[in-house]
Amino acid sequence: MNGEVLAGRYRLLTLLGHGGAGEVWRAEDEALARPVAVKLLRRLDGDLMDATDRFRTEAQSAARLLHPNVVATYDVGTADGQVFLVMELVNGPDLAKLLRSGGLPSVDLVADIAVQGARALDAAHAAGIVHRDVKPGNLLLAPDGTLKITDFGIAQAVGLDGATGPVLLGTAAYVSPEQVRGERATPASDWYSLGCVLYELLAGVPPFVGENFEAVLRQHLEAVPVPIVVRRPEVTAGLGELVTRLLAKAPGARPASAAEVIRYLEQAPADQGTRVMAVLPTTEAHAAVQAAPSDIVPGLQPEEDPEPQQPRRKGGFPFAKAILALAVVLAGVLVAALLKEGVSNPTAEARDVPTQPVVTKATATAKPKPTPTPTPTPTPTPKPTKKPKVTPNPTRISQLRTLAALLRAQEGRGAKTARAAAKDVDDAAVALDEGDDKQAATKFADARRRLIDAQREHRWQATPQIVILFNVLGRTMPSGGNDNE
Repeated sequence: MNGEVLAGRYRLLTLLGHGGAGEVWRAEDEALARPVAVKLLRRLDGDLMDATDRFRTEAQSAARLLHPNVVATYDVGTADGQVFLVMELVNGPDLAKLLRSGGLPSVDLVADIAVQGARALDAAHAAGIVHRDVKPGNLLLAPDGTLKITDFGIAQAVGLDGATGPVLLGTAAYVSPEQVRGERATPASDWYSLGCVLYELLAGVPPFVGENFEAVLRQHLEAVPVPIVVRRPEVTAGLGELVTRLLAKAPGARPASAAEVIRYLEQAPADQGTRVMAVLPTTEAHAAVQAAPSDIVPGLQPEEDPEPQQPRRKGGFPFAKAILALAVVLAGVLVAALLKEGVSNPTAEARDVPTQPVVTKATATAKPKPTPTPTPTPTPTPKPTKKPKVTPNPTRISQLRTLAALLRAQEGRGAKTARAAAKDVDDAAVALDEGDDKQAATKFADARRRLIDAQREHRWQATPQIVILFNVLGRTMPSGGNDNE
């Protein structure tokens, strides 16, 4: 097929990739002398004209999307029984190839991809187009860093609503719960898929994996993923909460615009200066979920109140009093010595007195001048040593804020209790950020105690994500009030 010309205009040059839906070729538009990408759709069974008409309608809709984050659609047609689509050529890898070859992208890059992808979805949804197949292979990264989403409308044309054909099979890791149930895809479905993509970019694996696609689809319906801040601790609070919200099971609970995405990301800037090792390995995270009993969450076990500590005695004040007392004693000794030197020696005077009697005048004895008492130099009281300011732990703060977001997202029974606990956790994050470890520990303990009581009374039920984060934070939060920490 190399060198073949389609519709007398598009010369196929190099095969760029292939998948269940067809092949993508680098080609030359000989009419306009420009490079293009040509996608050849797989041959469809059944009425070719009906399939072509449906595909043409979708392609025309995609062609109306003139947006910098959307791969432009130039032409659509048929040649030798094959439907082809002519698109803008992006000289950069898709995100699937980027993950395979370049490792995990930085947190900053993932946040930027989230914003650009959200803007592309905004434009598509405003035009009435639902992508249906948002996945790493359909997101291209140009050399200048521009994200381009491709194949708008193609998934809807190739796979019927609610079908479980090849397109759905190929994207089981990114399909929304409502699509798994056979419901019509909506804009909320695209947002869920974007959340799956962001999760994989950060963690290196999709939120749900299984032995087969049926197991993965079942997890989309029933399971919750390991919190992204556990898999990659340096993820910022805003980005972590965004991913959690995008993966909400209920479509209405997901962000639905680029503006919302940006608001989440503006909560905390990504900091790539310091790398923090993972707090809890993935295997431990899964074990924590499996080991959690149904009655009491391990991370929420009540802790015995520590015995009250005796207040530490300040060393400066008694030391100063001792120095002052010693100075007074030394001053007294010095005064006595000086007074002793100022008195005449009576024995020496007796030897100088003549033997014959003499008449003497009574002479007034001059009183010795008092020797001034030296004033002791006051010893300065040593100033208490200031404790070095503790640098807040960004990983712990991010995990606290993610935990608070998970609690606030709970609905139904126990939602009020969960929101109250979320406020305690938020307060703990603020205190930790300000370096107040004691207040942070107190607020975290308040949240845990509140949830323990509610769970024992069957007024609230923990999710596996909440279990994991309480387990992690329970091992890393300061105990509070201990000067030796």
